Amino acid sequence: MTSMDKSRNYYDVLHVSRDAPVEIIRSSYRTLMQRLKKHPDLGGDAATAALINEAYAALTNVKRRAEHDASLDAVQQAGRHQNNQPNRTSDRLSDPFRECVFCKTPHNRRRAIQIDAKCAVCASPLYPTKNRRLESTGKRAIARINKRQGIMIYTHWPQAQGFAGHSEDVSLSGMRFLTNENLGEGQYIKIVGGAIEAIGDVIHCSKIKHRGEAFCRVAGITFVTVRFVRSVGAFVSDRV
Repeated sequence: MTSMDKSRNYYDVLHVSRDAPVEIIRSSYRTLMQRLKKHPDLGGDAATAALINEAYAALTNVKRRAEHDASLDAVQQAGRHQNNQPNRTSDRLSDPFRECVFCKTPHNRRRAIQIDAKCAVCASPLYPTKNRRLESTGKRAIARINKRQGIMIYTHWPQAQGFAGHSEDVSLSGMRFLTNENLGEGQYIKIVGGAIEAIGDVIHCSKIKHRGEAFCRVAGITFVTVRFVRSVGAFVSDRV
């Protein structure tokens, strides 16, 4: 691998997780090149297409993928040593005013993001939570939200099927819920419920027993971007 290769994360280039099978990598590659028109013949940028091709070639080759993984691990370990603290997925967050927090796709909305805006690639909400908090100061902005509701949780993009959870409490800035899946502190997840869609940062996770089963209770997910599906003025409705 070249020194330039080592500075790149091919998984981020293709919007897949490190444990993604070849089928998912191939599907994401086709989506980028054809559906999202990254291929130069469809109007895409040649340099971007070249990088996507480079990433695809590496991740679909067993030897090159192993080398790339080893390089990423080395970079991660160096970062942990330098910071003397665990690596957090939230460290990869750049700017919600410039890109989708969940799939990292750039957008050109900047500060003019509409309250119901969604990412054109993964359909995640784009509206920053801090904007909503500022707009709702002094108002009962979540007075009508249903705090107990079924939700689906997604941990990476692309992910065909999410896993189920159940919210215990919802506020304008975060959520607490139960799920039987393991989640890590500092992990960014996508939450989809009947009345809310959000990207959240897991800031605390602990194991509990619930109805005889082991669950992972997430106490303190901070929303980074959020979209309330049904709202009236500054009030969020629990009508689904």
